[in-house]
Amino acid sequence: MSMKALLIVSALGGGMGGGYEVEMPSMTECLDARVAIMEQDKDAKTLCVPTVAQTDKMEQFFSIFMSIVERMREMENERLNAEAYR
Repeated sequence: MSMKALLIVSALGGGMGGGYEVEMPSMTECLDARVAIMEQDKDAKTLCVPTVAQTDKMEQFFSIFMSIVERMREMENERLNAEAYR
């Protein structure tokens, strides 16, 4: 799985008048875009930063949460089974 990246571009003058950010599908594609930008505008400042999509964060959170819920169910079943054999 490739890590997504955020391409941050800042340029003063030269028509861009500020900066912008673009989410890229991978760090490799970000670095390639960075080189292409630098070839067009030597004064542009570019940076590629690893990022994780919000959906990936939420998916990871719910996966952890569900693991906890499943473990609690297992513990409750173990407790009920132990009480039934007393």
